[in-house]
Amino acid sequence: MKIAVCDDDLIFQRQIKEELDRYYRSLDVLIEVFSSGEALLEAVCADPYGFFCVFMDIEMPGIDGMETTRRLRLLNRNLPVIFLTSHRDLAMDGYELNAFRFLAKPVEQDRLYRALTDLEAETQDQKRILVTKDGRELFLPIGDILYIKSENIYLSLVTANESHLIRKKLKEILPLLPSSMFCQIHRSYVVNLQKIISYTGKAVTMEDQAVLPVSRNRREALKEAIIHSMAGRAAWKTKEKGL
Repeated sequence: MKIAVCDDDLIFQRQIKEELDRYYRSLDVLIEVFSSGEALLEAVCADPYGFFCVFMDIEMPGIDGMETTRRLRLLNRNLPVIFLTSHRDLAMDGYELNAFRFLAKPVEQDRLYRALTDLEAETQDQKRILVTKDGRELFLPIGDILYIKSENIYLSLVTANESHLIRKKLKEILPLLPSSMFCQIHRSYVVNLQKIISYTGKAVTMEDQAVLPVSRNRREALKEAIIHSMAGRAAWKTKEKGL
């Protein structure tokens, strides 16, 4: 697991890295330190889902923490960002960027540990799924999953840009997925309701243009799930057929 610290203050970099190392102790956690927003963006661009979270200084030369976070959202909109600053009046701007937490400098140990504990609790609430790619652990936001395909003892988690293979069965992963977001449409497929662009009654077309079959005995349940999903999302923009 990797955590990024982005701050141009070398003394603070060392201090927060020591606190993070102390919190995780002997666990396999890598703390990567960046002195500029540009350097962090380059790393995230190369590995969008590689970081568990980012500790972000707001005031930095070059592009500041706010602008860096705006650009991060284009690479991974769900990457948790914890803002760091000595100016409390900047906190509201950070929350507008969907910051996970705001910590005032100098950072108090108990507040830092509480932020990490709360973030871990959210991860355990199944908002992200741990996958492995090229020997690296990645935290994949479930909202990025278009659909899940069962392949014998493996599952393929398909996103807009790639797929991740994990050793699980559908019955094992279904309890981890919010029923308001995901629906099983076939013995081999579970779909993200928010990623459906059309439904003919016999098949759904996903955002990546994949056409997936809908079992006869699951069609009514899918129809109801789509209706409930639409009711809960005022901005649901999909095209439906045959509903």
